[in-house]
Amino acid sequence: MSEQTKTLWILANKALLLGLVITVTYVQGEAVTPWHLLVILLYVCFNMAIAICKSSSIHQALHYIALGTLLTAAFRVDLAFFLLLPPLIHGLASRWIRRHGICFVLMLLPLVLVPEALLTEYIMSALFSFLLGVLVMNSTESMAKYENMVERLRSELFLANRRLAENDEYLKQSEYTYKLEERNRLSQEIHDKIGHSIAGALIQMEASKRLLETDKVRARELLQNAISISKEGIDEIRHVLKNMKPPPEQLGIHRMQLFLEAFSSHNPLRTSLIYRGNIDLIQPIHWKIIQDNTREALTNALKYSDATAVTVDIRGLGAMIRVEVADNGSGASKIVKGLGIQGMEERMAALQGKLLVDGTKGFSVTMLFPILDKSE
Repeated sequence: MSEQTKTLWILANKALLLGLVITVTYVQGEAVTPWHLLVILLYVCFNMAIAICKSSSIHQALHYIALGTLLTAAFRVDLAFFLLLPPLIHGLASRWIRRHGICFVLMLLPLVLVPEALLTEYIMSALFSFLLGVLVMNSTESMAKYENMVERLRSELFLANRRLAENDEYLKQSEYTYKLEERNRLSQEIHDKIGHSIAGALIQMEASKRLLETDKVRARELLQNAISISKEGIDEIRHVLKNMKPPPEQLGIHRMQLFLEAFSSHNPLRTSLIYRGNIDLIQPIHWKIIQDNTREALTNALKYSDATAVTVDIRGLGAMIRVEVADNGSGASKIVKGLGIQGMEERMAALQGKLLVDGTKGFSVTMLFPILDKSE
């Protein structure tokens, strides 16, 4: 309950009791004098000031003045003004006393002054004001707890975001350090193996050049040694490059995983990747079309299917490659091939592949590629 709502409830209670006082005065047949009107106006003014005032000391002073005014009016003008005391007593007592029972006892103290004819009405007024006051206090405390909880969660979220940023920075730094270490390793390996081979071959060729006129046999031997050393250097280069380059199937799967993770991080769609069978049958041209078509299928799922999860299933079969992109959305009873699906079909046709679209259980796009001859 907000502070404004709390104030409105308290004012509504006081207005209701004021209406009760006017009704009691009318039922008792007493004449309404200018003093009645003055007290009522003062009561309204005091309570409006209490509701508006933010200062604690002034707020307390207004309560005391209003209580004094009502007690004076009850003895001098009309006993029915006793009925307006309970909400003021509760408002003043609740600022210092947190026990509801003690507040209720303080609200009943004026019973010794209330005439017997108004005892029932006063007790009902006190009970109603007490219950409403307890409701307002509990709601205010609950709201304060919720606000503290929200503030705590906001602080925790801020710390989590800061840790996440620090982790991202650490990952970037680790990746950069790994790249530097790899570059250093490759540089050292090239220097130790390939560099020495080339340097040895050059020395042999320089020596054969000097002996070419004086000792042709020795020059021919040195030149042959240089050729052999150069061949060994070329073999070392090929070996190093082969070890550096990842297999095509691992590169394609890794790129697909990174692509799906990036898509999930920026969109409210969970993605998962399944691959099985002979994945090395998939060539780079296949991976290009698979990723382009998967991107189009994910975009369509995000726009039209109300899906929360998408699964990409890649299988290397004996005679073909099968890739299915399926979501858990609402599907479609009638498939309308727009520009997106037509574009996927055109990409598949370039490799004599086939595209199957199904909307019965969610929405799925299945790509079927024939196995290409790697010599092509």
